[in-house]
Amino acid sequence: MSEMIYAVHTTRPDDVGAVEILFRSQREARSYAKDRSKDFRVLSASVTRYLMGELGTRHPVAWFIGGVEQSGRATRPGGLYPTDAVPAD
Repeated sequence: MSEMIYAVHTTRPDDVGAVEILFRSQREARSYAKDRSKDFRVLSASVTRYLMGELGTRHPVAWFIGGVEQSGRATRPGGLYPTDAVPAD
């Protein structure tokens, strides 16, 4: 049977960071991401669930800004997720 793991990564003004840390429990991952999202220059912190060793099992769990959990449909922060409309030519 495959083990469920939870990865946490952060978004900064100039970078979407790689996975920082892995947890075996969703509770621990959420707690870390919530706290990490309050750090200097961190725009958001996200939790993603995976089944260890199985492709195609990535599933977003939660994301936080300033310690507050965000809606899954909310606009993501940072330059890698532009929110301004591009003017038509």
